[in-house]
Amino acid sequence: MKKLLLDLCSKLEGRGIHEIIDRLKLYYRYLITVLFYKPFIGEMGKKTVIYSPIRFTGLKFIYLGAKVTIFDGARIEVVDRYGNQRFSPCLKIGEGTSINQNCHITCAEEIVIGMNVLITANVTITDIIHPYDDINVPISRQPLITKKVYIGDETCIYQNAVILPGAKIGKHCIIGANSVVNIQVPDYSVVVGNPARIVRQYNQMLQSWEKIYQ
Repeated sequence: MKKLLLDLCSKLEGRGIHEIIDRLKLYYRYLITVLFYKPFIGEMGKKTVIYSPIRFTGLKFIYLGAKVTIFDGARIEVVDRYGNQRFSPCLKIGEGTSINQNCHITCAEEIVIGMNVLITANVTITDIIHPYDDINVPISRQPLITKKVYIGDETCIYQNAVILPGAKIGKHCIIGANSVVNIQVPDYSVVVGNPARIVRQYNQMLQSWEKIYQ
């Protein structure tokens, strides 16, 4: 604790009041993360900070790399049982990834989010399907179907996008705002729309981004 305080004092030296307040808030949230989240999470790297999630369940099935940030209002639910069903879920979030305000992640099988991924506000990511086959049983009570989700390193997912079960997104991709993705997206691609479609890809030979006409 003494080392942490000395480190804080050295970093605050010469800074303005607003910057000092922001830095103090960050250190406070880091302290809360270490004391109240880290003991219960499956694995957590250094300098990871969790702000104030609305809901955060199944912590022992969550594996966070170093320098992960989960901002206010996130709803992260890792499900190991649903009615009579039992699951062995795994949510992995790589180093340097940022999950912004009001994101909703639900996982009952496996969701892997790579390193240095930016997930902006109001994004939904799920590996869970609620079937509706039996009209005599409420949809919310029918057995879940799951499909793994993968999001590659350095990808940016913009506001209100929905990443559905079975989606596999490559490295360094752009997922446009309001997109709904349930496809496989190659590395270095730009995806937009509902349903999502690829509109640009990086051509390694020409070393340039090219339009894709679909």
